[in-house]
Amino acid sequence: MSEKVLYFKSWLASKYINLLGNKNHTFNSILIIKLDEIGDLVTALPVFYALHKRYPQAQQTLVCKSFNTVFFEHIDYVQCVTAFETVNKNQYDLIVDLRGNIETISYALNVRPKYRLDRGSIRLKNKFFGGQKNEIDTNLEVISPLTGANVDASNPIIVSHKNRETVTQYLSKHAVDKYIIIHLGARDAARRWPIDRFSAIINYLNEVFELPCFLVGGPDDDELNQRCLSQVVSQINFNVVGEFNLLEYAALCEKASLFIGNESGPLHIAAAMNIPNIALFGPGVKAVFYPKNEQSIVHHYLLSKGHKQQTIENSTIFHITVEEVKKSINKLLK
Repeated sequence: MSEKVLYFKSWLASKYINLLGNKNHTFNSILIIKLDEIGDLVTALPVFYALHKRYPQAQQTLVCKSFNTVFFEHIDYVQCVTAFETVNKNQYDLIVDLRGNIETISYALNVRPKYRLDRGSIRLKNKFFGGQKNEIDTNLEVISPLTGANVDASNPIIVSHKNRETVTQYLSKHAVDKYIIIHLGARDAARRWPIDRFSAIINYLNEVFELPCFLVGGPDDDELNQRCLSQVVSQINFNVVGEFNLLEYAALCEKASLFIGNESGPLHIAAAMNIPNIALFGPGVKAVFYPKNEQSIVHHYLLSKGHKQQTIENSTIFHITVEEVKKSINKLLK
């Protein structure tokens, strides 16, 4: 099923449910559906915070992928479910579908909550009136009938003292105070800035600012990081793959002087922790997944059309030069 057809069906479902619905109901049980990747989930965090502020007594249940449950480890009003079929069919009086499928639409029609809000309706409307918005703004627009338009768009990840202490101990062990976070990876190879350009940037940071770099990522990024560091002169840099879980990585971002990396989950986590960041974009629509914090510089060359057809052979990420990234570093590190 095409994306547009799914949006249309989701819009129809909400119209039908809300015809006899009641958005003024005091919602006590809220089902939120977000079957998406790490970066997408991070951009949706303001929804959970805003709904809790509006309905502090409500228990929120999130249906998400298993690796995203970690972001709610320290949020007591959100319960995570990773298998949609285990959702209680008579429990929820509000459903917020931030990224579902035909199964989640059918479920809403069967259980008929007091009210349903969905991202598909907003995306469909924006396709015809004004184009796509930043993903954080789109997510907040979904719940605006309940929360109003003036909602805090910040999306900090809630980390614990223990998460921060793990980072502090690592920094102390390696005698590191100030540092830069670098992320070389991305699921799509067309979104990866070349390793030799990253190594040139690391050499620049080491030599000019005398700052070490922490190369982060998942297991798939380990080999990329090792290859990159083999091209770097200084030995003061660290490949920290496997050292931190996602919450500890968020705590690592809190203390960092700067993040540099491709469009990916680590970028969105760094932006959520409100640190200076340089975001390198290849395929993609302008502004939709750009970090929203004020300390962000985005490098993104756009095609007039056909951005979804970019491959590793023609990706615009290769248009980004080392020199322009150096200028952004100079601006953010002053």
